[in-house]
Amino acid sequence: MIRHIVLFKLKDGLTREDPRVQAASRALAELGPTLAPVLRWETHWCFGTRPVSNDFALICDLADEAALAAYQRDPIHIDFAEGRFRPLAPDRITTDFLLQ
Repeated sequence: MIRHIVLFKLKDGLTREDPRVQAASRALAELGPTLAPVLRWETHWCFGTRPVSNDFALICDLADEAALAAYQRDPIHIDFAEGRFRPLAPDRITTDFLLQ
């Protein structure tokens, strides 16, 4: 199993209270169950206020590398990530772990 983690940093001047950010974070939370390769999907707001802290996290589990590749190619995922979330949170860190 693969755990895929994405940490998002909101664009300067945006906060989680911004209606656009709230709408996008709700939509992101609802997106996971609609994507076939996804086994588990979580989204969380960071409570930290340090400059190095990120603002938002996505954690999802996928069966294997083929499922991760399918997820990354999924047009709904791409459209959401690039069209809806990137304008609000252009900086992100992504990592994938192989779970034993």
